[in-house]
This record gives sequence, C-alpha cells and structure tokens, in this order.
Amino acid sequence: MSILLLVPFGILSDRYGRKPMILYPRAIIIIGTVIRAFATKPSHLIIASLVGGFAGGSYFPVLLSMIADISKEEERQECISTLFLFSSIGMVLGPSLAAFILLRPQITLRSIYQITAIAQTGVLLYLAVVIRETKPPLERHEKTKPLTYIKQLISQTSFQDLLIVVFLYNFYHSIFRTYAPIYSRVNLNLTNSKVVSLDTYRNLGVMLIRLSSATFLARVPITLFLLAVLGLGGLTGLLILFASSYTSMVLILFIVGVSFGAFRILSTTLVAKSSVPENRGIANSLLDLSQSTGNLTKILTSSMAEQLGLVPVFILGGATCLSAIIPTLWRKLGR
Repeated sequence: MSILLLVPFGILSDRYGRKPMILYPRAIIIIGTVIRAFATKPSHLIIASLVGGFAGGSYFPVLLSMIADISKEEERQECISTLFLFSSIGMVLGPSLAAFILLRPQITLRSIYQITAIAQTGVLLYLAVVIRETKPPLERHEKTKPLTYIKQLISQTSFQDLLIVVFLYNFYHSIFRTYAPIYSRVNLNLTNSKVVSLDTYRNLGVMLIRLSSATFLARVPITLFLLAVLGLGGLTGLLILFASSYTSMVLILFIVGVSFGAFRILSTTLVAKSSVPENRGIANSLLDLSQSTGNLTKILTSSMAEQLGLVPVFILGGATCLSAIIPTLWRKLGR
C-alpha cells in the first residue's frame, strides 16, 4: 500500500505544498502506533499495519524536496548529507535507548510503543508549529497534469539510468540485510546477542560516511564517487562468503553501512540536480518507489535460499550490485 501511495503523495506535495504532506503521514503513523500500544490480539497488529500503509511510506521524499527547495545548488550536497547524518544518529540512538529502557523489569514492549506514541505526538506538534512551507501551492492556471511532469522526468536518460541503478542497488542491499543475520547465526554459529549487535556496526558505518560525504563530494567527481560506492557494495556482498568469525562480520557490516550511506546521499543529490520545484516531489517519490521495489524483489530469493542455500543468494546480490556500474558508466550519471 505504501508503494502504491508514494507517487500520489509526491504529486500532492508539488501541487498543494510540502507541509501538509509532512503532517498527514505523521498523524497516520501515530494512529498505527497507538493501536499497537494497546493491541491484545494479532488481528490488532494487522489493523495497525493496514492503517500505517495509508501514511504512504516514509515522508523522507518530502523532506528531501524541502531541502532542495530552500538550498542553493552549491550547498545542496552538504544539506542532504546533514539530513541523512541526523537520520543515522537516530538509527543508532533509537534502538540503544529502547534496549536500555527494557533493562528495567517493569518496562515491557507494550510500554515502548506507548512511549513512542507520546514522542511521535510531540514531534507532530513541533512540525506543525516550527516547519514553514517551502513551496507555495500552485495557482489554478499553473497546474499541469501530473502525467506531464512524470513524462518530463522519465524522458531524461540520466534519470532513467538513476532509477535502474537505485533498483539494482536496493535489491542487493535488501538481500544482504535479510540473509547476513541468518548466515551469521547458522553458518558461523554466533550467539543471538552478537548477531543483533552487527546492525549497530552497520549503522555506525552509515553515520560515519554521512558525516564526511559532503567533503568527498566537494573534492571527487560525483560519477567517480558513485562507481566506488557501487564497487564497494558489490565486493562486500561477495566477501561475506569468506567471513569466518565475528570480527570479520563486523568489518563487512561496517563497510556495507559506508556503501549504503554514501549511495543514499548520491542518489538523492542526483535527483535534486535532475528536477525543478514543480516536479521535485514526484522525482523524489519515483526514487523512493525504485528503492521500495528493489527491497520488495528480495522475496523472489526466498525459495533459492531454501533450496540451494545462502551462497548462491549472496553471489546474486553481489553481482547485481556490480551490474549497476554498467548504466553508471554508460550514461555517466551526474554530468
């Protein structure tokens, strides 16, 4: 449901402004969290997921559109890097804080959802008061059919290739994130606590590259940087097959985090370069659609993993990531 609503939400943000499309998803997500906090049956959790689907997925595409609206072109890369940096800090602090709170015997998982609902309500009020509109709604005479804007974007060969690269990379990354914990537990016999801790090292890698990516982008051509990121992701996707210890898995997960964090910033920066305020919301929604579709495609690998084992799956993932280099070289994205 979220995938189906991504592009319509992008169209609405271009037509009626960014702020409404920031507030609406947050309100819907709060409703889903409240249902989870007081759920007593599995069916209640299904209802919560159904309600959450109407939020249209992440509101990151709208945030990225807002940053592109208000930043100068020479500042845009650094602004996008800053947004992703704070996102990665939250990715590290959130689970750590939840784990710390759960150490108290009187705190349960239900309590975590209740605390989250209160925090989300506070965030929604903050957004409603503090956030300002970055793109005024279009006047009636300015409105164009959304299909026209979509055709304008898709007609750009660089944008077409970017969507292909994003799909291939996210297909690889979703394979890695799904099967790396299983590989660590089954093939390397790591304890559950060590398997869970691997995601922390990945997130640290994401945070580190987001802290320094603006410096790289200022000194290295964006196409060269993108090729290096794709190569790094593909190689680590294959090197996991040679991991034999917890230390080697930590190193691989950290490098994967560096690759993923850099790729998100690069792809978002390229979308900002390819779009204008009138179609920027649609452009970021199409980018998110390509990412979500790539993540969803990993379902096709479940039967392969069950029948042939994890080795062919990791080989497929690494090869898919390396294949994304081909359209990058072919069209020289970012020129």
